[in-house]
Amino acid sequence: MWPFSKKLDPNRIEMRLHYWGGPDEPAWTFKLAVGGHEVLESVGGVRGGDFRVSNIVTVPSFRRRGYGTLAIGTLIAAARARGCHTFTLENVSPRNVEAVNLYRRYGAAVQPPAEIGGHSDHQITL
Repeated sequence: MWPFSKKLDPNRIEMRLHYWGGPDEPAWTFKLAVGGHEVLESVGGVRGGDFRVSNIVTVPSFRRRGYGTLAIGTLIAAARARGCHTFTLENVSPRNVEAVNLYRRYGAAVQPPAEIGGHSDHQITL
């Protein structure tokens, strides 16, 4: 798939959110594609009323184009549609300044850091 063999079509953005597992605590994957090429992927799960994002990765050459913002907004909408009351981004490194700033724009509160590694969850009340 990499490098791209044809020009990307920014007018064709596709998103797919897929749930699997048990109905009480389903896991999910989210993929965002531009012009047929995946540029972002995220995984997580739902625990009770908490929609949890375990990981979100954007292809490096597609960062700083708004795809992360689009993904987080879409996932927050999915969490609300499921009736979740919180949206948690797990294990965020304080060195990932761009991600931290994105989550703060959505109103995320930083939880106490882990003792090892100093990573923190960021949580949004829905």
